[in-house]
Amino acid sequence: MAGTGISRPSKWKVWFAALVVVALALGASGGVAAAGSTKLKDLGHGVSAKDIKVGIAIINYDSIAEYVDFERGDQEKTAQIFVDNINKNGGVDGRMIDPVYKTYEPIPGRTPDPLALCTSWTEDEGVFAVLGVFIDFSGQGQLCIAKEHNTIHIGHELEDKWIEQSPGGLLLTPDTTKETAVKVFVPLLLSSGKLKGKTVGFLTDQNAEGRVEDLVVPALKKAKIKTGSTAVLSITGTDTSAAQAQLDSFIEKWKSEGVNTIYMAGLTASAKQFVEKIKQAMPNVLLLADASSTAEQAQDEVKAGKSPNPYEGMLGVIGETSEESWGSKTKLLQQCVDIYEKATKTTVPGPDEVTTNAKGKTVELYIAVTDFCGELFMFRTIAEEVGPNLTIKNWQKAVDKFGKIELVATDIASLCKGKYAADDAFRLAAFDSAVGEDGDWKSVTPLKDASGGRCTKATKS
Repeated sequence: MAGTGISRPSKWKVWFAALVVVALALGASGGVAAAGSTKLKDLGHGVSAKDIKVGIAIINYDSIAEYVDFERGDQEKTAQIFVDNINKNGGVDGRMIDPVYKTYEPIPGRTPDPLALCTSWTEDEGVFAVLGVFIDFSGQGQLCIAKEHNTIHIGHELEDKWIEQSPGGLLLTPDTTKETAVKVFVPLLLSSGKLKGKTVGFLTDQNAEGRVEDLVVPALKKAKIKTGSTAVLSITGTDTSAAQAQLDSFIEKWKSEGVNTIYMAGLTASAKQFVEKIKQAMPNVLLLADASSTAEQAQDEVKAGKSPNPYEGMLGVIGETSEESWGSKTKLLQQCVDIYEKATKTTVPGPDEVTTNAKGKTVELYIAVTDFCGELFMFRTIAEEVGPNLTIKNWQKAVDKFGKIELVATDIASLCKGKYAADDAFRLAAFDSAVGEDGDWKSVTPLKDASGGRCTKATKS
């Protein structure tokens, strides 16, 4: 399935926008304070004979309007269309979904903050699950839901360390995690031969340093790939002058080490200000990015008329693109589109059909449809596997034995004990500024199931 387009943009673009606003300061401070101990509610909280209370996160796009050129339309209306459809068609094993919507600004320091949202959903409303793009860079909001309150969260941009700290099967994502992407990225690079004869240096910040040292460096050394120094940029706020000076020093060190490839970990270290400096000093260096949305920075350079584009030829790991997913819809995605269009008597424009609102913002309705429908359908699929006795404990048992799962966004996905990030579709891609209007990822290797069949032998209960 060759194609072009940025993988998983629906969530990452919001995450990236919030990062632009505040993540530099947050990276140094460590985020919000940890959630305090809270007495767990009884198993099955939020579930009655007739209803299931489900929290749904709604992003306030007005709060980040200065930093993004898109929005997702009337999110609550979109989500409610799929709630209504599920309820009109028997609900979840006969129980109706009772949605609890909460709107928030995805910027640390704003109210309600992630911990306030968590306690509102879990303690005040007593929901059984929380769905949606719930952003907290520290992970404390997500852990408050799953770990502190024994409540299910089907979310996005989760990290392995948060999932590992949570009870099994409670912190789930239809996507992948960046740690999983890294574990797939390195083998793809090695098998493609792209690192043959290369000497790899590393660029990261404090937040991603562990990922580089624990996963990437050992894998490359095991494969006998030459490695250079790791530049850990000390970013303590929006002033990056100290980090710039550090980078100058490491560039000279990389040159002396014969480094001709730079592995960039995360979104902060791969920002334009650092990449431009590297490419000016080392114009022929090959860039590797373990965050697929680094292409957002590359596209900004295209829009700014930067030539040559410093990100040109950058290699990354992506899954199925939005264009591909929309062009050859899964059975469930087609069902989602049909449900929305029937309810609204309007057509859902795809990723190649740009529509703008009165504010001049691109309205990415197709992402809202895919996300809300996808989260609700994933919840229903697992809950119906549990059966009538819908408790947290039984939910965990069902997830741990699930195996292959049909999702709205991809057919290549699975869940089982210890594997709670479902998406298994990956491939190597390169950024090409000539693709599309603003440049995009271009496939280098075919899309493949990178799970190694880990969950395919799982036996359902």
